[in-house]
Amino acid sequence: MMQFFATFEYSVFTEILVSELEAKGITDIYAVPLDARKQTPRLMDSLHRSDGVSFLDKPFVFGFLFSTIGASKGFVWTWGPVVWGLIGAAAGMIFGLLISVLMYLLKERKPRSRRTDKRGSEIILIVTCEDSQSELVEDLLWDHMALGLAKTK
Repeated sequence: MMQFFATFEYSVFTEILVSELEAKGITDIYAVPLDARKQTPRLMDSLHRSDGVSFLDKPFVFGFLFSTIGASKGFVWTWGPVVWGLIGAAAGMIFGLLISVLMYLLKERKPRSRRTDKRGSEIILIVTCEDSQSELVEDLLWDHMALGLAKTK
């Protein structure tokens, strides 16, 4: 006996797949719908979870740039290079943080990508069949837009 685990976006292809499997004599089919994410992702990362987006990249880059400019101009200005370098670093970090926050807010207004917004949810389809039918089942699963597939004996 072979058992296939496949994930699908809920669509007509999934319904057609189940009908085709039943027409081929495979009746041990179990479908589990997954719940879609209801809450939005968190703004700040924690130690144990990170989404790869950082609010501090731009502030550090702009802080470095503005402090370099402030320190070099500080040799000519009244308070000196150290004070103007620190002022430039603070101004650059604030500027970079404002850019990061504005980009985050503008990205939040746009609809999310197709994988998170437009689909309702995914389905896990578990199909149990004889070893002789395994190639047929695997081909049918891939032909009907499976997102992922695993098989066990």
